[in-house]
Amino acid sequence: MRLKICQIILVCAFLAGVSQVLWGQAGGIQTNAGAPGILGHLDPRTGAFTPLQQAPAVDLEALLATAPTTGKFVFSFTITIASTNLGSDAIACEANVTALDTSGHTFTETASVAATKSGTTATCTVTIPYSWILSTPTLDMVSLAYTISAVNTAAVSGGQPTRISSQTLGTIKVPATGLTTTETLKATI
Repeated sequence: MRLKICQIILVCAFLAGVSQVLWGQAGGIQTNAGAPGILGHLDPRTGAFTPLQQAPAVDLEALLATAPTTGKFVFSFTITIASTNLGSDAIACEANVTALDTSGHTFTETASVAATKSGTTATCTVTIPYSWILSTPTLDMVSLAYTISAVNTAAVSGGQPTRISSQTLGTIKVPATGLTTTETLKATI
């Protein structure tokens, strides 16, 4: 008899637990279950909700029919070698160009070359040709940056860089198609 009472209590406890799980899954009060919401960000400090801004719709066919904006960026470097720990390290010049289209698309171009060293000066020229399909080329912007690296080529494991200098040059309007834009830079490493 005692065993039957224990079994009945266990079965009741099991059924009560299962019913709670099922009630929470399907039978509970859920007013927004499955309803679409608004994407955004809730600031936990202020409680302010900011909806996510959606990029304007882009007509893909019209965009593909658009003639690309083409041209060339030329970065001409004169580098003063001021670091005393570089020794025979090779110096590399890298240029970065990022076009920011008003439709939300970005186009990134990067190129690098080895510099020619002469005493405490190094020189190099990095050329980046480009061809971008921009939705509004007269309104779009280009961000320019560069990196100069001194790399220890004699290092056995991985050629550890010994000195790196990176700078942004600012943002300019996308040049008219077919133009060469030259940036003459003086840097120190």
